[in-house]
Amino acid sequence: MKKAWIMSFIRFPMLMIGLLIFSVLFMLMGWDFRFPFLNDISPIYFTIVNALCFILLRHLLIKDGRSLKELTGFQRDLFWKDVLFGFLWLLVLYIPFLIAIIITMLIMFGPDFYLHFQTTFAGDITFSRPQWLLWLSALVSLIFPFLNAPIEELMYRGYAQPIFLKVFQKAAPAIIIPSLGFALQHIMLAPSWQGGVVYFAAFFLWGIGSGIIYYKQKRLFPLIVCHFIVNIAFSIAPIIFLIKG
Repeated sequence: MKKAWIMSFIRFPMLMIGLLIFSVLFMLMGWDFRFPFLNDISPIYFTIVNALCFILLRHLLIKDGRSLKELTGFQRDLFWKDVLFGFLWLLVLYIPFLIAIIITMLIMFGPDFYLHFQTTFAGDITFSRPQWLLWLSALVSLIFPFLNAPIEELMYRGYAQPIFLKVFQKAAPAIIIPSLGFALQHIMLAPSWQGGVVYFAAFFLWGIGSGIIYYKQKRLFPLIVCHFIVNIAFSIAPIIFLIKG
């Protein structure tokens, strides 16, 4: 079960280390920032962590006598069916995701929560960045979905969840524990502490929903497709903003 705990929570300290390294670099370059919020370059350190997690996961699977293909559940003859399921799960998962955002913001800000979307999702301070750094982050974000979507689903749902299920013999802890790790790492994308709270709540419910789907459907690839669709949508945005100036 130790490996399942590692898979569920190792990404958060790895991302924190990446954040600390970039914070030191920013200090040395004399660039303004507000620790621990470096969401504008998050694709860079997330991609580095994804690559390291891929190596770790592959190492554990080799020791277990398993393969990445086996874990993903990819089947060529089911590809288009899995893609359709991916879009379906996207719609299904967005319902609790949005509900969590609204309820969390209502609790924090009251009835006027809609006035705080700027602070929560974009931050209340804008720092200038060198154009080359913004372009680097934007270009890295284009490859981000191809690593992030499969790695996160493989770690949290594909690897950790079945181990917890086998140990606890109950679906609830097997789904909840990886979902906590899944939610925790996503606060690293927030531009403010308010955003961190909202992200944690929203992605925790997303993780719960994904865990339930995997538990019922017994196939991971549709969830990887769903996750990829979400990631690719957010990865295109930085390029559009930079082109528009």
